[in-house]
Amino acid sequence: MILVVLEHDGQRLRKSALEAIGRARQLEALGPLAGVVIGENTQAVAQEASQYLPTVYVAEVGGYTAEKWAEAAYAAVQKSGAQVVIASGGRQGRTWTARLAYRMKAGLLEDTLETRAEGNHIVATRYSFLNRVTERQRAALPVVLTAKPNTTPPAEPQGSGGVEVLNVALPTGVEVLERLSEQKKGVSLTEATIVVTGGRGLGSPEAFAKVEELASVLGAAVGATRAVVDAGWRPYSEQVGQTGKTVQPNAYIALAVSGAVQHQAGMNKSKYIVAVNKDAEAPIFKIADYGIVGDVHQVLPALIEAAKKLKD
Repeated sequence: MILVVLEHDGQRLRKSALEAIGRARQLEALGPLAGVVIGENTQAVAQEASQYLPTVYVAEVGGYTAEKWAEAAYAAVQKSGAQVVIASGGRQGRTWTARLAYRMKAGLLEDTLETRAEGNHIVATRYSFLNRVTERQRAALPVVLTAKPNTTPPAEPQGSGGVEVLNVALPTGVEVLERLSEQKKGVSLTEATIVVTGGRGLGSPEAFAKVEELASVLGAAVGATRAVVDAGWRPYSEQVGQTGKTVQPNAYIALAVSGAVQHQAGMNKSKYIVAVNKDAEAPIFKIADYGIVGDVHQVLPALIEAAKKLKD
């Protein structure tokens, strides 16, 4: 049995959840599929999930903590007898999947790019050393693995499955007293197919209005460098790099981004990289597919107009 832990926003499955289901279907030689939806008031999400999976478990555990997610996933493992658990790669997944692997006495394969079954083993590839090295790993069942976003085609519906409620004994210890969620508009950074990132070279937080405009025209997500976030110009949720988020979009547009190695670690596996910088020696040009040497305040408006014409 393969169990998919399904990320959602409380109303719908996230794109990363559909990618995780797609990854699970690639491993169907290891057994049938099931899913689990964890959270609160998840009935609508569970019904949507049942269009993709023959069995969907529901664990109503309230607001997120790593302890509760791990416990709920473990309850679904015990109920289903799953030997493989697949979750979405990302910061939230990293906080609870290690706990689950420990409970299951399972191998842990994180941020995998692709996976395949090999007897009673799973072979996976992933990036390491700031995304400069591709590793191949093998782990014997049972296995917990996470699928790196934008590496697997999202699954399509396949009918209508059943929904079953799980009783989960909630762990004691950490209790969330208050959660202040940042109201993020637009496309999710880690799931975006196009990312437009601004660097400190933009000169001011007001200059990001043009970055947002270009992103809006392209249907892209807005990213930022660590220097920008440290300066308080943009929220940490937009930071791309070694200490921020790792993205792998089809197109990454770097505006006034110098391209330090720490930033490259978060975006150097993008399919196409476009860089705009007035410094012809900026490190970003070494990895860019297309580069424009010029003043970003002159180039960016031209890019916006060109994008609008293409859209029209």
